[in-house]
Amino acid sequence: MWDGGDLKSGVVASTCSYTWAMPGVKNDLREADVCFNTHDYDFTNKPTSSCSNKYDIRSVGTHEAGHVFGLGHVGSGHSNLTMYTNSFTCKTIARILGKGDVLALRSIY
Repeated sequence: MWDGGDLKSGVVASTCSYTWAMPGVKNDLREADVCFNTHDYDFTNKPTSSCSNKYDIRSVGTHEAGHVFGLGHVGSGHSNLTMYTNSFTCKTIARILGKGDVLALRSIY
């Protein structure tokens, strides 16, 4: 399920995913829910030079899809990756997976 609503202050979007533990199988995904905090934040599909305080919906969606498939956050020094801890307003860099994101997915699957 992908939806919008009111989340805890400071949370742009959130993912809950459910897996069934199976011997010999990594991340056997069964269900996932993603919610965008449309109560506290604005989103856009086309950030322009006049963009102000809006999150790129595709960047945030790609980041949350990473969580759906088992990826965690990466921290300091990796702000160019989709799975970086923080989202940036008016930026589209997270729409495309970086090499580190791809390598992490390969290690899971």
